Amino acid sequence: MTAEKATQLVGVLLGNSVTVEESALIAERYHGCPYCVYYASAGCTVIGVFSLPADHRWWLEWVAQNPGETLGLTRAEVFFAQAVKALSPWARGDVKPESKQAPCRAKCAECPRYRQECEGCPATRYYLGSQ
Repeated sequence: MTAEKATQLVGVLLGNSVTVEESALIAERYHGCPYCVYYASAGCTVIGVFSLPADHRWWLEWVAQNPGETLGLTRAEVFFAQAVKALSPWARGDVKPESKQAPCRAKCAECPRYRQECEGCPATRYYLGSQ
């Protein structure tokens, strides 16, 4: 594990959507995120576990602050683990910046945070960070 990966942050996302079907679609869409360890739905609830760079804490906090804008949820809360580590594809070093579009279908270049706080998705050609 590189020094960058050693500074990983593990966050747990709990969110609600309007319908069971919408929760299932959200979980399906975002489970391919390179920072995702686990993503599933149960009824109108989605549960996600993420392992991401420590300086990306804002990324999960943004979901909690703007659940509709970010993931299409009606409500969301995020919790950060202190003693537990989990490995996402990013944390394992399994992600290459080769795709034209993020696995979640986000368009990084259109995001107001791209090139500001965010370097883009590490699975895309538009990723500005180092692997």
